[in-house]
Amino acid sequence: MTMRRFRWQAMGTEYQLHLLETDTPQAEAIANELREEVKRLERQLSLYQPDSDLCYLNAHAAREPVRVEPGLFQLLQICRALWEQTEGAFDPTITPLLRLWGFIDGRYRVPSAQEIAAAMEHVGMEWVLLEPEGRWVYFARAGVELSFGAIGKGWAVARCVRLLKQFGVRCALLSAGGSTLYALGAPPDADGWQVQLPSPTGDSAPVGMLTLRDGALSTSGSSEQFFEVDGRRYAHILDPRTGYPADTMESVAVCAPDPTLSDALSTALFVGGQPLIEKWRRTHPEVQIWCIKAGITPNMP
Repeated sequence: MTMRRFRWQAMGTEYQLHLLETDTPQAEAIANELREEVKRLERQLSLYQPDSDLCYLNAHAAREPVRVEPGLFQLLQICRALWEQTEGAFDPTITPLLRLWGFIDGRYRVPSAQEIAAAMEHVGMEWVLLEPEGRWVYFARAGVELSFGAIGKGWAVARCVRLLKQFGVRCALLSAGGSTLYALGAPPDADGWQVQLPSPTGDSAPVGMLTLRDGALSTSGSSEQFFEVDGRRYAHILDPRTGYPADTMESVAVCAPDPTLSDALSTALFVGGQPLIEKWRRTHPEVQIWCIKAGITPNMP
């Protein structure tokens, strides 16, 4: 068996697949299937492709119900559940705030309190109505916009893992940039895949190593995207409950069985801070959480 590596660009990042496979054509066929699946999901979920399903939904769902395909409806149901379970710290309707701060078009600015209050009128999953029988989606308030930046890569990794299992793959590592990865099985003569817990600044040695098998790891941090005004840094992870950047810590890493959950939860726990982290540690023993506060060593589970 040979460990083969494949790379491709999608969803604004680099995907990497490490695949243990004897047959070269089979390995290439598997990698191509995963590549096409990620690109399909990008066309569906992208906020930056005007013809995506997401952009259509954002443009029309406040005027009339929109019927979506089963996978997208399932993702929306997951988003609603996580919004409830994280007390609003995870919220895909945060798009108006992201636009206001310039994190979508790159025209960064610090908005006024009045502007933030106005944008907050359109934020909240309570405005997104889901009708399961027909898979209809309706926005109960004009100006509501969804985005999947905090969960889309995890969802894509999860769908690809399902494909790997359908192909009968027992050993693979799939990563979506430095955001989310999934370890399937383990390399020969190993207990699992050795993966790094990255530093919060991204430019120094990793915080530590983790042995991962049949599980996902996701990280969220304030160093990924930010701008500075008058010596103050404003990071791209906004708190949908306040409208302002979350700044309680430098990074959060989450290990969970499902990459969709780990991706969304790393952002939600970054926003929610220590109270929400402690709650999830008590109520979800299957989830491991590492949090790094500014100037403080990692808080291990």
